[in-house]
Amino acid sequence: MSAPLVFGRFELLLEQRRLLEHGAPVTLGARAFDLLAALVRHRDRVVSKDELLRLVWHDAAVEENNLSVQVSTLRKVLGAEALRTVSGQGYRFTLPVSPPSGAAAAESMVLGLPDKPSIAVLPFANAGGVLDDAALIEGIGDELIDALSRVRSIFVISRRSVRVYQGRAVDPRTVARELGVRYVLEGSVRRSAGQVRIGAALIDALSGQQIWGEHYDRRLDQLFALQDETARAIVIAMAPHIERSEIERARGPRPQKDSAYALAQRAWAQAREGLARSNRGARDAALALAREALAIDPRCSAAHNAIVNALSWHLYFDTAAPSAMHDALTAAAQALAIDSNDALAYRGRGWLMFISGKLPEATADLRRSLELNPNDAFALASFGMCAALSGDPAGGLRQCLQALRLSPRDPARFHLLDNLIWAQFAAKAYDDGIDTARQSLREADFAGTRLCLVLCLVGAGDLARAASELRELKRLQPDMVATRLGGRWLAGDPEVRQREADFLHAANCQAIL
Repeated sequence: MSAPLVFGRFELLLEQRRLLEHGAPVTLGARAFDLLAALVRHRDRVVSKDELLRLVWHDAAVEENNLSVQVSTLRKVLGAEALRTVSGQGYRFTLPVSPPSGAAAAESMVLGLPDKPSIAVLPFANAGGVLDDAALIEGIGDELIDALSRVRSIFVISRRSVRVYQGRAVDPRTVARELGVRYVLEGSVRRSAGQVRIGAALIDALSGQQIWGEHYDRRLDQLFALQDETARAIVIAMAPHIERSEIERARGPRPQKDSAYALAQRAWAQAREGLARSNRGARDAALALAREALAIDPRCSAAHNAIVNALSWHLYFDTAAPSAMHDALTAAAQALAIDSNDALAYRGRGWLMFISGKLPEATADLRRSLELNPNDAFALASFGMCAALSGDPAGGLRQCLQALRLSPRDPARFHLLDNLIWAQFAAKAYDDGIDTARQSLREADFAGTRLCLVLCLVGAGDLARAASELRELKRLQPDMVATRLGGRWLAGDPEVRQREADFLHAANCQAIL
């Protein structure tokens, strides 16, 4: 890890994307940090506005005013003298910069972050102050650590390490530095009569910002069931927010030397972008990053799973190369060879089986994924959709709705809603499907959702709106529409598949009038 760069009371840790003031993290937005990093790196010269726009915003088309806003932000943090405007040329960083030495270097030393999301669960506070509650509170913390430890993609600090903070008022950022983690979970427990209230908050320890918080009210009738239920609820609610934070971090500028895991995370970020925006270029970028990661570490299971994810959506949108299915299945097999209990690999292979029209195999893989990680709302939603399209619409609907209950604030909620709309179509609940599709499309313009909206509109008798939506879908995803008009559908139930074909044909006839 490279040494921090020191200017005045500040230390800049480029690899960790952190700015410290007197050792405490300073909250900066991603663009402001990138601008500061660019100016510090090129502090020996004036950096033009065009170059800064290119370095910070890459290829995005933005107004010069965006640059002025970020410069103003940095001046408020660092002081007006830190950034000098050179009229007609650009900006220059003016503060003297040097690496730390002696005591300053010792104070700035931090443990390196693991190559996966890392978390410490602090001992929960006894909000009621009743000594007899100590065993209950300790048990809840232990259950949380055990539950998190079963999520293989998260690095969890052991309970022995966190017990040193028992009864102490401690800054989560201090914990992060001392234990070498990115996230800290803190909470409190208050008992009253036969009830207990448990509060929990997830802190991004590098910025000091809370990214998730929730309260749970439970009865004390069954102590052990309470501990397990509460731990599971917190893990389910917390996991997608950890994933979102990791993906947002992975979208930042790349350091000069990436680890295989960091590259794999960037691949996942691109694959998610390719899904949310139905973006072919993002899927290709994900594949390139994942393969770059495997060139560094062929046993990087996250990279293999990223390849499965990106290729599966190429296959879904009918933008795949001829070898895509073979390559995706090979990647899934390699991930399972590395770890036979990789729930993500089973989920990915299950989705591939679904796309191939092999719904029994898809159901088996998704069921295994859920056995390994019952907290995975996406696996449950996919499992429910498979059930609905295989002749069990009522059961499939229940599972899709349960997935939304598992993760009601999921940053990728649009995808859970997409699974639900297909289950609603299978159940002939067309009006419900239209409402669900509208909700999903407000969050992300996903082509699969728009396709099912067309079908539900036909089912509800609104051919004019169905035709209008189909024209837009043809503009966005012509390959997928052409393939579906050619008769390729994914439902296993013959009746559902026939409705899909008939309804799309009806919408298409109306669209070309």
